[in-house]
Amino acid sequence: MKPRHGWRPLLGTGEVRLTGERPALRTRGGRFLRLHDVPAPAPVARTRYLHRVRQAVLALEEAEHARRWPPGRRRVLVLGHDRLARALTAALRGAGADVRRSTARAGTALLTSVDVVVDVRDTPHRPEEDSALDPLPSTGTALLRGRREGARMLLYPLAVDGTEATADQVRRRRLAASPAASELASWLARPHRRRRLRAAAVSLTVARCLAVLEDWAAGRPAVAEHRRLLRTIGEDLRETTHTVLGFDEPAPHPQGGRR
Repeated sequence: MKPRHGWRPLLGTGEVRLTGERPALRTRGGRFLRLHDVPAPAPVARTRYLHRVRQAVLALEEAEHARRWPPGRRRVLVLGHDRLARALTAALRGAGADVRRSTARAGTALLTSVDVVVDVRDTPHRPEEDSALDPLPSTGTALLRGRREGARMLLYPLAVDGTEATADQVRRRRLAASPAASELASWLARPHRRRRLRAAAVSLTVARCLAVLEDWAAGRPAVAEHRRLLRTIGEDLRETTHTVLGFDEPAPHPQGGRR
């Protein structure tokens, strides 16, 4: 005969055990909370008691979310409607962020009404399309970008003030450092066949994005590293990093200048 453990789910909070010498609740995050003043096993009294316990735990979780995502770091806009964007939205909401989702062509008013824009998509980098978001960090909106490259994902440096490397600067740095620069440039410019990104790669990308954004929201020291690292999540699910620093673009040549 299997032992009776007494644990039962409590909607939206975890699992609770009211029997035994030490009634307790295990939260979804793995914390154990001791329960006191548990009423006698009468249905109405127990139902009311569990309702109070549930409300108290939800209040604790809300306070924890407020600490993890303080004002000025809480409003997140996820661009795109592919599987990766949906997974990012769900993970960020589950972590307590205030998340919206929009198409890749979100208007300026929406882009500047949030604290950070997450533009991590299952599509290749296109300089002519992606440069539209480059000014955001200089205006106070952080930007986390990522793009599909064959069977792997690239996560660009987190941009918070406009001094970090843009997606196009990352591309040019890679071309400058590559022993096969012309081949790489040609391959990046070609039309890419859409293939389903592995579920494990999606999960790993989401987990890495969530870690970067939570570090940023909490103002942790790791943000300095996030701002200069290009991360590559390979087909074998190994993650590699490369330091890529932003640089000032050269001034355009004046029209009609001296010859």
